[in-house]
Amino acid sequence: MEDSYSILARHYDSLMADIDYALYAGFYEKIIEKYAPSLPKRLIDLGCGTGSISVLLAEKGYEVTGVDISCEMLSAALKKASDKHIRVLLLEQDMAKLDCGENYGAAICSFDGINYLTKREELSSCFERVSASLCEGGVFIFDVNSKYKYENVIADNTFIYETDGLFLSWQNYYQKDNGICDFYLTFFEKHGEKWQRTDEYQRQRMYSERTLKNVIGKAGLELCETVSDVSGAPVTGASERIFYVCRKK
Repeated sequence: MEDSYSILARHYDSLMADIDYALYAGFYEKIIEKYAPSLPKRLIDLGCGTGSISVLLAEKGYEVTGVDISCEMLSAALKKASDKHIRVLLLEQDMAKLDCGENYGAAICSFDGINYLTKREELSSCFERVSASLCEGGVFIFDVNSKYKYENVIADNTFIYETDGLFLSWQNYYQKDNGICDFYLTFFEKHGEKWQRTDEYQRQRMYSERTLKNVIGKAGLELCETVSDVSGAPVTGASERIFYVCRKK
């Protein structure tokens, strides 16, 4: 079984083709202007993946530092930035061990990146390091998969994705007692007339609102608001994703 993301990185953009990254970038810009309009336009993109949001925010004038644990993802992000002649600093780091300097006005973490921190001490370390990197009043915006999504959408389901030259089976196993969700990804890639199989494994953890609020407070941050999507819709019991907007005290 391959390390997480080594194969996924090659197909990530095609599998995420339905995501409107411009809406995400606009949402982040709006929140930053609302809560930290006078701070430096320096931003950390945690779990930046292939850099789609990093590049868009850099185009908007932000000095972006993209952080990801996958060198394959970062390679794709570097190419994307280079193709557009956009300058983005890219660092291969574990979010729980973030070390990218200080004086940032904002930090973001998109697409349930926080859920990949499966140990409470990793979660706490990440938030503390983000807080240390931010200016006073700096904002941290992140989203998580909700309890509803894990129990009613992901649960023990299998999802199938097909794109040109790729067949992907995504199997999920969720444990309600500890909130752990294991993902088993089986890739079939077409090479000429042959298909090659590769398996990858990932793990996430569901975090309750109570736990997240506790970690936010202990990191010297305050929770400003929560929404369910980039349109700013309110959170409900059936929301699949929850965005947290925090500010450094």
